[in-house]
Amino acid sequence: MVILFILISFLFSVPLSIFTFTKTKNKWIALLVTFCWNTVFLVGVTWIIYLLNDEVRLFGIGHTSFYILPFFIPLITWIDYFIIELTRKNNKKVDSI
Repeated sequence: MVILFILISFLFSVPLSIFTFTKTKNKWIALLVTFCWNTVFLVGVTWIIYLLNDEVRLFGIGHTSFYILPFFIPLITWIDYFIIELTRKNNKKVDSI
């Protein structure tokens, strides 16, 4: 279930970062948008799971695997950084042709 949430966050952040980069031509703004999306989604999912799961509220989030969701925010953003760099290099090659 945790992997599903991580994949959803990644699959939504990649097109969002590419779309933002192509519209603004600024990779830092695209990374900021991606970071904000990952933060809102993964922390929101963690918070909702905390509210809905009685085991998590009783024993704490450290006794389940849901505590790793916020740790994937910088990792997904870092992967998106490399995807934006590839997009930027491909756009330069297309512009030079």
